[in-house]
Amino acid sequence: MANILIIDDDIAVREYLATLVTRLNHAAFPAATCAEGLAQMATAAIQIIIADIYLPDSPPLGEWVDQLKTKAAGRPLILITGEPSEELAAKAQGGGITAFLTKPFELAFIKSLLSQATGSSAAPPAR
Repeated sequence: MANILIIDDDIAVREYLATLVTRLNHAAFPAATCAEGLAQMATAAIQIIIADIYLPDSPPLGEWVDQLKTKAAGRPLILITGEPSEELAAKAQGGGITAFLTKPFELAFIKSLLSQATGSSAAPPAR
């Protein structure tokens, strides 16, 4: 079981991911803002970070992604967005980012990413 931080201002996405994470036998830690997410990332209990890259209180894209990578400190970091761009794709190619997802994303793909990030060879049964 992993402790997974979900940073997204869209309540529907945050709740969807939290439900999915819980069904995969992990613990979900939701955060609605950049500030909330950064505060939770400071705790050692968080093992995987899933973060939206456009939040109302986040700094400009490059600065936010750099902050996430620094605060992740080697933990798996999965970035998500509903507005992909070339700039974001270039940032996502750099080190420190496990995966980059464009909303809407497929359930099977999320399950696969979490399995890889936790080192599980097989996904736990869905409830």
